[in-house]
Amino acid sequence: MTATSTRRRLLFAAVALLVLQALAVLVYRSVENGRGASSEAPFRHEVIKGGPILPEISLVRSNGTQLPARDLRGQRVLLHFWATWCPPCREELPALLRLGQEHRHLRVIAVAVDRDWATLRRFFGGTIPPDVVRDPSGLLVKHYRVGGLPDTYLLDRSGAAKVRFAGARDWRNPSARELLASQQ
Repeated sequence: MTATSTRRRLLFAAVALLVLQALAVLVYRSVENGRGASSEAPFRHEVIKGGPILPEISLVRSNGTQLPARDLRGQRVLLHFWATWCPPCREELPALLRLGQEHRHLRVIAVAVDRDWATLRRFFGGTIPPDVVRDPSGLLVKHYRVGGLPDTYLLDRSGAAKVRFAGARDWRNPSARELLASQQ
């Protein structure tokens, strides 16, 4: 095999991946539009009746310590699933983490689905924020049936999911703060 044919195959593979990714985005948007989320509301969301309850697992912080789910009980939690390879996730994450710092009655937990800490360290320029965790077991993604990223759930003090925000949001929007405040 010549170097030229190898380059052509790599180029073809890259183009094929881009086309597949574009198709995945289109399918995702189609599913989300048909899901019945409140698109008329100032801040799109889906109210969940009898939503899943945060399971008794431990998440892992970048320093290797555990964050047991039981430590989140008694708090309102915005449980956010994201990845460094997801452009909407990268765009939305800074405002979401800031929201958690500004509101003492709301804890933001950003669950990175990336495979390793090295990728996350590069993304954050070395220091990973304390609210960014990983779930190496992958149980949370399955438990909440995360099908696309980003995906965010507002959990009540008992750990039950009450509201879902599928897709990226502008967490700086005053409507977001109003909605979160109304879901006490």
